[in-house]
Amino acid sequence: MFEKIKQLMTGNLSKGGRQVYIDDLRVIATVFVIGVHTVSLAATMTEYGSIPFRVLTIFNFIFLSCNLLFVMLSGALLLPVKNESIGNFFRKRFTKVAIPLVVYYILYIVAKEGLVWLRPDHWILMLRRILTGAPMEAPHFWLVYVIIWLYVLTPFMRYIVHNIPDTVLSGVIGVVFAICALDTYLPLYGINSVFGIVVDSYAGTFLLGYFLSEKCSRKVENFFMFTGFLSFIETCMWIWNGNDYVNYIYQNSPTMMCFTAAIFLLVKRLASQKTKSSFFVQWISRYSYSILLIHWGVLHFVVKQKLHVNVLGGGIVGGCIVMMVLTLFISAIGAMILDNTLLKWLQKPFTKKQRQK
Repeated sequence: MFEKIKQLMTGNLSKGGRQVYIDDLRVIATVFVIGVHTVSLAATMTEYGSIPFRVLTIFNFIFLSCNLLFVMLSGALLLPVKNESIGNFFRKRFTKVAIPLVVYYILYIVAKEGLVWLRPDHWILMLRRILTGAPMEAPHFWLVYVIIWLYVLTPFMRYIVHNIPDTVLSGVIGVVFAICALDTYLPLYGINSVFGIVVDSYAGTFLLGYFLSEKCSRKVENFFMFTGFLSFIETCMWIWNGNDYVNYIYQNSPTMMCFTAAIFLLVKRLASQKTKSSFFVQWISRYSYSILLIHWGVLHFVVKQKLHVNVLGGGIVGGCIVMMVLTLFISAIGAMILDNTLLKWLQKPFTKKQRQK
């Protein structure tokens, strides 16, 4: 009985031969995405500029690296793959990504606006809403749409990275950082950046994940870890001194990219001697995507409204930790139930087609 439950929770992640650091990073990104929505909620309940506000804002910066981590992980996992047909790639990846997105999208809409959205006369309108992007009920879905867009680009980017020398790839990564820097800092001088569309596509971050996992030398790793540490110190100083930092430290800014790259490489090094992940890491890693989708509703509805957890209860630390822990475990249980019932049933026809090929 115990083995069946363990198999349900961890699946094939319990087998050896996996890149352990990838599972570790996936869990960190999952915890961080819950953390960023927790501390940002807490920050709105504190006085702007106060010490608690500044502390929470620093943690917000740390946790917000989750967005780049998810994109980097996608690049690290997808771009190294060779000899996979484009058709098979889209069938396999979009089945795992698009179907859960649609299911959770509908669940959020129905939970907020009622069962009327399940009626056939609302299906076309629902489809239009899904195609237009993240709903107000689940604004964090924007990241999933970015990842899906990167999946569209993956076959093309695979061809590029498999056919250019490593030195050229290193140069491309340098260009990526240069473009992100220009897009971030040109507005400081009253110049409108023309690189916004390129930067906002996250294609450079996607490529960076592949570079850090496959083509990064020890010397370059040390450079990224050093600049990541400096970026964190600089960011803390900006936040603590109350500077106008909002547009210059988050998302694809050089400071956030260096900081996230440092986390990526540090975890990679620490896990270099490990051959197997812990049970907790295997469990959360397996359901990380569904946890990403479901956690918003769990945090704001189940934990905050139904369990009445005060995010500032016990100070800015106690309440945040309680909310994060409860959100993570309830989300993991909910994700596990949905993945193995409704989603498994919807994905079954596509899984059969893949096995027959």
